[in-house]
Amino acid sequence: MRIASRLTTFAREDGGSTAVIFALALVVLVGASGIAIDIARGVNTRSKMQDALDAAVLVGARASSDTDAQVAAATKLFNANFINKSVKNVSATFAPTIDGELSGTATAQLDTTLAAVLGVKQLSIKTVAKAAGGAPFCALVLSPTASQALLVNSGAEVDAPDCELHVKSTANPAAIFNSGSNISTKHLCISGTRIIDNGGTHPNLDTGCSTSGDPFAGKLSQPSSSSCTYSNLNFNGGNVTLNPGVYCGWINFNGITNVTFRPGVYVIKNGGWNVNGGNWSGSGVTFYFADQSKIQFNSGVAANITAPTSGAYKDLVMYEKSGLSRSQMIFDDSRNMNLEGIIYLPSRDVTFNYGSALTSKKMTIVVNTLILNQTNWKLSPGTTASTTGGIQSVRLIE
Repeated sequence: MRIASRLTTFAREDGGSTAVIFALALVVLVGASGIAIDIARGVNTRSKMQDALDAAVLVGARASSDTDAQVAAATKLFNANFINKSVKNVSATFAPTIDGELSGTATAQLDTTLAAVLGVKQLSIKTVAKAAGGAPFCALVLSPTASQALLVNSGAEVDAPDCELHVKSTANPAAIFNSGSNISTKHLCISGTRIIDNGGTHPNLDTGCSTSGDPFAGKLSQPSSSSCTYSNLNFNGGNVTLNPGVYCGWINFNGITNVTFRPGVYVIKNGGWNVNGGNWSGSGVTFYFADQSKIQFNSGVAANITAPTSGAYKDLVMYEKSGLSRSQMIFDDSRNMNLEGIIYLPSRDVTFNYGSALTSKKMTIVVNTLILNQTNWKLSPGTTASTTGGIQSVRLIE
């Protein structure tokens, strides 16, 4: 009886110990699960805070040359983008550097949930970012998915030492460089990391870098194109002077010696212009494509066209209606094209063929994709304005 009684007592005591052990184990398990959950919350919060900080330093670096304005712009954007009720003590500080960079640091505290049972009541979150301003871009290739969005073939020459060329594609390959080509820019920035390099010269090439966004999207005035002023014209030989208006159907220029454009907007719709030879000239001129119409520059064309310097179409020498479907535009052989202003064709797959010579001291080109075939370009940055040329590129460096 004594043995049985002692065994019963032991069993009772052992049961109590088991309950205590189980309770302690449960606390550890709950705490461990809570830590995993809270760490996941912290990682997600940090990712959102990093995105907001990255965007803030990029906007700040581009905003102005004034350091106070840079800090103000960056702070405003960060506060607008990072709104999270789960965190507290959010702080973002920005500091311009003597090298023209803008650095940012953001911190916050995240209250834990289940992890608090182990004494972990808060997670500290910190992110850093830095943006560097670059030179203005002369050319921006917009397509993020097009294979070989930039194709540089043999004989292509681009001399643009004071501006940048940006390619947003991350396809495989994002760009192709063939032998016998020379792309000389201050910075050649490609978002993707996979390119095909068959030779040629392209110094300052940087893959996997942060390219500029489209600075013109949704900001450009669009002229009325509802009724036609001129339709289906043929000009053969001699000299021609044209007036602004809406040109519908196909307009053919054959063997014209000189084409003079009076200042204003030339709307092209329901066809295009087919140009064979001649000398084009005009000051304060804008060509606007109301649909997938185009200008086809063929052999022996020389052009000296400058965009307006004021008004609704300031700096726009050639652009298109917003939201057009993707289409091609081909510029063939030309003697020389001196175009000053912005060529904004975000829906176009643009090809510059044999002998295309483009010379400008103030140029910004924005296209969907770009092919250069034995071209000879000499470009300088466009003029500075709030929504037009001379856009300064910025990129994340940290």
